[in-house]
Amino acid sequence: MTDFCTETELEQLGYVRHRLTELFGEPDTAGNEERWPYETVHAVECDVLAPAARVVFTAFEPDLDTRAGMTPADLRFGWPQMEQMLARATLREDQARSGRTVSSVAGDEETAAP
Repeated sequence: MTDFCTETELEQLGYVRHRLTELFGEPDTAGNEERWPYETVHAVECDVLAPAARVVFTAFEPDLDTRAGMTPADLRFGWPQMEQMLARATLREDQARSGRTVSSVAGDEETAAP
């Protein structure tokens, strides 16, 4: 059985609804809402978007005021969304290296919290 990410879930992660097909290909429409296979979303984030975000962050690193200046100017660059996506991709990479799963990491967070 394939797990899917719905249009609503991807939008909640910061993706722009009208760009989903451009990013992840044609959706599965077998339901009330368009959805994409989790493997596809994961592959695009890890193989395309995360490396691109790393390059962008490196390019702007010398000017630490770049992000601060973008927020009040209301520029729709998507910086917070890129940070969130990069964090997800980095977490997956770390999990793959250590052999841990998402549920085991979530379990660690629950036990570590005061």
